[in-house]
Amino acid sequence: MPAPLRCGIDERTFQQISQDYAERCSVQLCAVTADGEIVFQRGRCDRCEEAGDDCAEARAFAVSESLRWGEPSVTTCPGGGMLWAVPIMHNSRVLGGLVAAASEERVLSGLDGEPPLDIPRVCTELRELAEARNLTNAAALRLSRQRYADEQQRAHAIHAFKSDLHYSIRELYMREEPALMAAIRSGDRRAAREILNRLLMTVHYHARDRIEIVRSIFLELVVTMSRTAVEAGGDPEQFLGMNYELMTRVAEITSHEELTGWLRAMLEAIMEAIERNRRQDPGFLIFEALDFMEGHCCEDISRDDVAEKVHLSPSHFSRLFRRESGATFTDVLNRMRIDRAAEMLARTDKQIAMIALECGFRDQSYFTKVFKRYRNTTPLRYRKQTASGA
Repeated sequence: MPAPLRCGIDERTFQQISQDYAERCSVQLCAVTADGEIVFQRGRCDRCEEAGDDCAEARAFAVSESLRWGEPSVTTCPGGGMLWAVPIMHNSRVLGGLVAAASEERVLSGLDGEPPLDIPRVCTELRELAEARNLTNAAALRLSRQRYADEQQRAHAIHAFKSDLHYSIRELYMREEPALMAAIRSGDRRAAREILNRLLMTVHYHARDRIEIVRSIFLELVVTMSRTAVEAGGDPEQFLGMNYELMTRVAEITSHEELTGWLRAMLEAIMEAIERNRRQDPGFLIFEALDFMEGHCCEDISRDDVAEKVHLSPSHFSRLFRRESGATFTDVLNRMRIDRAAEMLARTDKQIAMIALECGFRDQSYFTKVFKRYRNTTPLRYRKQTASGA
C-alpha cells in the first residue's frame, strides 16, 4: 500500500497542517497509522523512537482516546513524554491519526522561562485543524463530546441525589420545584427534563413501594406545571381539559414505572402546548421570522422561504409582517443586508463588488442604489468617510 494511504493523509497535506500547528502552538506533529506506526514526522516525536513497540502502542491509544471522547486528551508515553492526538477518518473508519508530543516538563511547568502549554487550547487547535481540512469525521467527534457531556450530567445528578438522601421527600420536592417551573416558564424543554429526572429519582427512592405518596406528589406537580404553563402563555381551556383527563387516568396506574412515564408525557404535552401557543402569537411569529432573516440575510432567501419557516402562507405572512414590523419584507431584508455591507466596508478592504455579492446582491449597480437609499451615500464614499473618521 502506498505510504500516503497508510494513515489517510498524503505527505504534502501533512507538512502543511504540521506547519500550521507549529506556528500556532509551537508543537510538532507526526502522522501515524491506526496501530501507532509513524508514517510522516516533523521534528522528533519526543523520545518515542527509543521505546519501540510500546511507544507505538501509546500513540495508537492517544488516537483511540480522541475518538472516544470527541476531543484530544493528554496521555503519557513510555519515553517520558506526553501525547495527544486526533483520528484521521473516512466516514466511521479510523485510518490513522495526527499525534502531537511534548515533554512532561513543558506541559506541566514550561521551559526556558515560558509558561506551561495551554493544553485545552492546543488540543482544540489540533482537532479544528483536522476538521478544517476534512481529515476527520467532525460529526462523529461532536457526537462523542455530547455523549461525554451527557454522562457527566448523569454522574452529577447521581452524586447530588446521593448527597441529598437525608432530606425528606417533601423537602427535596420543594427544592426542585422552583427551578422546574422557571424552566417551563421560559420554554427551556431540556432543562425541564433534567430537573424532572432528578425529582423522579428522589421521589422514587424515598417513597419505595408507597405508590399513593408518589401519585399524590405527581398530581400536585402536574397541577402546578399546568398553572405555570398558563402564566407562560398557554391556553387555560386546553390545560383544564388536560388536567381532567389526567385525573381520571392516574387513578388507574399501579406501578412506579407507569407513573414515571405518565409524568414525563405530561411534561412533554405541557411544553408542546406552550410552544404551539407561542407559535400562534403574531408577535412571536414575526420575532422568529426576523431572527431567521438576520441569520440568513446574505443568502438567497425569499418571502416564501421565511413564511414557510414560520408555518404561514406567503400572503398571510406579508400582511402580518407589515402590520407587526411597520415595513415590507423586502425593505427589512435590504436594510439587514446594507447594515452587514456597511460593516464590511468599514472593517475590511474587500472590493465593493465582492461585498455586494457576499451580502446577497447579484448586481453592484443595484447594490449601490439600495445602499444610497438607506445610507444617503455611495458605498465608496461611505468607506472613505469611515476610514477618515468623518
